[in-house]
Amino acid sequence: MKILLLDVLDQPLQDALLADNVVYRPDLLHKSQDMLARTLIEGGVDALISSDPVPRKAIDEWAAASASPVYVVRVVIPDPNAQDLLDYAPSGEIEAGNSVTLQAVGKSLGDAYVSAFELLEARWVRHALRSRFGHDEPAPQPDTVVGSTKVLLVGAGLVNLVTGYRLQQEGYAVHFVDARPDPGAAHPWTSYGCSHGGDDARMFTLSEMDNYNDRQVSLTMNNLFRRSVTELGWNVHWKETLSDNELRWVREFEGIPVWLADKYNDDIFALSRASYPKWTRWIEDDPDLFTAAMMRQGILRLYSDKTQFAAAVRRQNRIGATLQVLTPQEVAQQHPALADAVRGGHVAGGVHVVGFTVNSHKFVRELLQRLRAGGAEFTWGCAAQSLERDARKRVCGVRIDGDVLEADHYVLSTGAYGDTLLSGTETKGKIHGVLGAWLRIPNLEPDLRHSLKLARKGHITEDANITVATDERGRPILVIGSGYGHTGVDPRNIDHAQLQQIYQGLVDTAAKYFPASYRAANEAGNLQDSFKYCVRPWTSSGLGVFEILPGAQGGRCVITGGHNTGGFAQAPEIAQAVFDAVERREHPMHFAYHSNRPGVFLGAAAPQPQAAAYPEAALG
Repeated sequence: MKILLLDVLDQPLQDALLADNVVYRPDLLHKSQDMLARTLIEGGVDALISSDPVPRKAIDEWAAASASPVYVVRVVIPDPNAQDLLDYAPSGEIEAGNSVTLQAVGKSLGDAYVSAFELLEARWVRHALRSRFGHDEPAPQPDTVVGSTKVLLVGAGLVNLVTGYRLQQEGYAVHFVDARPDPGAAHPWTSYGCSHGGDDARMFTLSEMDNYNDRQVSLTMNNLFRRSVTELGWNVHWKETLSDNELRWVREFEGIPVWLADKYNDDIFALSRASYPKWTRWIEDDPDLFTAAMMRQGILRLYSDKTQFAAAVRRQNRIGATLQVLTPQEVAQQHPALADAVRGGHVAGGVHVVGFTVNSHKFVRELLQRLRAGGAEFTWGCAAQSLERDARKRVCGVRIDGDVLEADHYVLSTGAYGDTLLSGTETKGKIHGVLGAWLRIPNLEPDLRHSLKLARKGHITEDANITVATDERGRPILVIGSGYGHTGVDPRNIDHAQLQQIYQGLVDTAAKYFPASYRAANEAGNLQDSFKYCVRPWTSSGLGVFEILPGAQGGRCVITGGHNTGGFAQAPEIAQAVFDAVERREHPMHFAYHSNRPGVFLGAAAPQPQAAAYPEAALG
C-alpha cells in the first residue's frame, strides 16, 4: 500500500513511520489541486493522511483513476477542553464512490498518525486478500459423510500434535505423517526436528512469542541478520550462501517500521493471551498429563541490566503478567539457588510472572499415548514431497514416498523443514530456520524451584530459558536454552564455528549464574555431552503463518508454522484456529497470521485479483 503523508512531521515521527511504501510530501497542500491530483494518480498512491482538509476535486480525480478504493485519513487531535467531541465529525468510515474517508484520533499528532497507519493496514490487507479470493465450494452436507471425517496432519511436532489432539477430541479421525523416526525410538537427537531433537523444555508466558524488530530508530536497527553470532548478530549460516530469495526475506525484516512492529507485537501477544485460558482448562481437565510432564507454575524473569529491568517491569505490567517485582536481595532471599549470581553482581532485578514450564519430551510421550488410545494413526520416517491438486487447483492429496495419501482435510506444520512441500503456496519461502542451543547442568541444593527467563543485555546468548527438569534417570537438572542462529530456508546451513560460540555463551551463563552446578558438571566430565541444538521456524515479521487452501470435496488444507519461540505457548490457540478453519468459522489468527499480510501492505503495488479459490472466512 503506497501512502502519502501531507503534514509536517518532526524527525522522530518521520523515523518511526517512513518506509519504502510511504511518501512524505507536506508541501503538496500548498501547491495547486492539479499537482496534488497528478501526484496521487501518477505516483500510484493508495492512501493519504492529513490533518488539514484535502480538496474534494483532487480526491475525486484520484478515485476515478484508481482500479481499487482509495483511502483518505483525517488525523484529529481533540481539544481536551472541548464540550462535545462530535464537533470533530466525520468519524468512522464514509464511502463516496471509489474513495473511503476515515478518521484517526490521538492525543498527539504522533498518536493520531500511528492510529491512521493501523486503520489503513487493517483495511488494506483485508481488502487486498479478499478481493482476489473467491469462495471455495460448499462443505459436504452431513448426510453425505460416511464415518469420521479424516484429517491428515503432515508434521508431528509439538504444535501439530496439540492440533491433532484437539481435532480428535472434536470427533475427527487423525493420521500423522512425519519424516523423522518415532520419538519413542532410541535414535540420536540429530535424527529429529525441533520438538523431538531439541531439549526437554518448553515454556508458556504471555510474551513468549514476540516480534524481534527494533522499537527505536537507530543506525543499526533491524540489522541482526547482517551480523554473525560472533559479531552479536544472528547469522549462523556459512557466509555468502543465502540465495536472492533468502536475502529478500532478510530485507523484509529490515524494512518493518517501528509502528508496524508494535502492531504485530500486540497481535502476537493477544493470541498468546487467548491461549492461556485454554492451557488452564487443559491442566484442570487432565492433571495427570501435566504432572507427568513435570509442570512448574510461575516464571521468574531475571535481568542483568538495570535499564532493561526497568523497561521489562513496565512491559510485563502493561500485558498483565506481573505477579511480583523483586530487588536483587529479594531474588537471593526467595530463590537461594540464585544467591551466588546475586553476590556476583549478575542480577539487576527480577519479575515473577504468569506462566509455566513443562518437560516437553515427557509431555509428548503422554500426549502420544492419549492420541493412540483415541485411534490416531502414525506414519514415521516418511517425508511428504508435494501437494497433489485436481484440475481446479484444489488439494486432493499429499505425495509421500511415492504414494498419495488422501483425506477430507489436511494440516501442514513442518517447522523449518517444509519449504519444498510448500511450493505453490503463499507460505513458500516465508519460513526460515533460526537455531537455538541447549546445555544441561545438575540442579543442586539449594535447588531452583521456578524456571527462569534470563536476559543478559549485550551477551552472545542474550535471552535464555532455564527450565527445571529431570533427566532420563530421574535426576534433577536445569536445561538452559538460548541463542539465535539464522540458517535461511535450509536448516542444515550451519557454520559450526558460529555454533560453538553459542555453546560457549551457554557455558558462560551456567558458570556465572549457577557456579556450583557448573563446577559439578565440569568435574563429572559430561558438560559438553549435553550440547545440542534445534532449528526453530521463523518469519521475517515475527508473525506466525496461517494459510488456508481449498481442498477437494469441500475440504480444507491448512498451513501453520513460523511461530519462532512461541509455538508451544500458542499451541492451543493454533489448534482452535485450525479447528475453526475446517469447520468454516472465522478466527483472528486467520487474518493476523496470514502468510502474505506483511507483503500486501508494505509492497507499493496493489495486489491484483488471482484465479484462486479461498473463502473470505479464511481471512478473519
